[in-house]
Amino acid sequence: MMKRLFFDFIFLLGIGLLLISCNSESKKGLSIPAVPEVTEKARRAAAIEFLTDLINSSSSSSEIYYKRAKLYLEDERPKDALDDINTAIGMKANNGHFYQTKALILRELKEPQQALEAASKAEVLNVESPELFTLLGDLYQQIGQFAKAKLYLNKSLQISPNHGETYFFKGEIAARQGDTTTALQYFHQTLNLKPTFLPLYLKFAEVYTALRQYDLALFYSDEGIKQHPKNAELYYKKGVTYQRAYQTDSALASYTKAVKLDSSLTQASFSAGMLYFKIKNYRYALPQFAHTVKINPKYPDAKLYLAICQEFTGDFASAILTYEQIIAENPTDYRASGGLYRAKRKQDYGAFIPDNYGSSTDTSSLSQYDIPRKNVDTTFRPLQPKSRLNLKPDSSRKN
Repeated sequence: MMKRLFFDFIFLLGIGLLLISCNSESKKGLSIPAVPEVTEKARRAAAIEFLTDLINSSSSSSEIYYKRAKLYLEDERPKDALDDINTAIGMKANNGHFYQTKALILRELKEPQQALEAASKAEVLNVESPELFTLLGDLYQQIGQFAKAKLYLNKSLQISPNHGETYFFKGEIAARQGDTTTALQYFHQTLNLKPTFLPLYLKFAEVYTALRQYDLALFYSDEGIKQHPKNAELYYKKGVTYQRAYQTDSALASYTKAVKLDSSLTQASFSAGMLYFKIKNYRYALPQFAHTVKINPKYPDAKLYLAICQEFTGDFASAILTYEQIIAENPTDYRASGGLYRAKRKQDYGAFIPDNYGSSTDTSSLSQYDIPRKNVDTTFRPLQPKSRLNLKPDSSRKN
């Protein structure tokens, strides 16, 4: 009896193991792979491709160009967006929403006067929305017509009292008129109503840095990065704050991150170059200025600093060429003329250039890079973040 029970147990155990094995094998074939995450950028790209196919199939209409223009704007391609919205307006010139979108695109392209003309046309075509009135308010404040700006912003709030962006532009007007206290109150209203609004965090970083409240500036920069982790300008603003707080290493790290995210952000590469230049680390400063000149050859003084770095690191041939380019563009630039004379003498006489060379060269006439300080009042006392940052210089080098 015991022997039979033992064999029954072994038999059942074998069947169980077989079933488990079969089930495991079946799962290998039937398991559903994880669905890849579809990002907003991917969705937008798919929508743009779909609309492009419609346009190419000759079934296009003004609405298709209008929709693609809005997607291009969201995708940070304002020039493509402008082409599309102009095509849409050419096909149907009496649609106010087309002109409102054109105004948004032109504002993105830093053309406030043209944007204002398009937004005003939208108003004439009977578009009445808080978004349009807020846009008009912003554009009027950009060109300094504050009375009209306030009029439109108030009209926007009458329609939608909780429109967060409207309070932001009211704050911009207050800031431009020197009333920092009121400006910050409006900015905090925007924060409560629209905590994802990117310009708000950029403005907080700028204002609190100007007030030398570096803890708060860094706090809001980090809060903005949480909302927009791939925004290069937030890292640039963070770098400016660190630079003002004499945190040279952290400033350099922030500027480097900004350029990595957006290579066209020449303010960041130039700022990094200046920090290296000020501590006479010309070998590290040189590629920063080279990048700045490559992206924007007209960036103020970038080409001059590039030439000096080439000279100080012993690349006299490149320095001579760069100095000559500067003189060709501006024959009265005595700084470039002096640099050209030095570089040619060093090349001719084989001067030895130590790594920390520069003490014998007068650079006092070079423009001193710094963020312009604004006149701000300091009567506003905002709520402090829960944790305070320990801002001590992270190196003995001051910017």
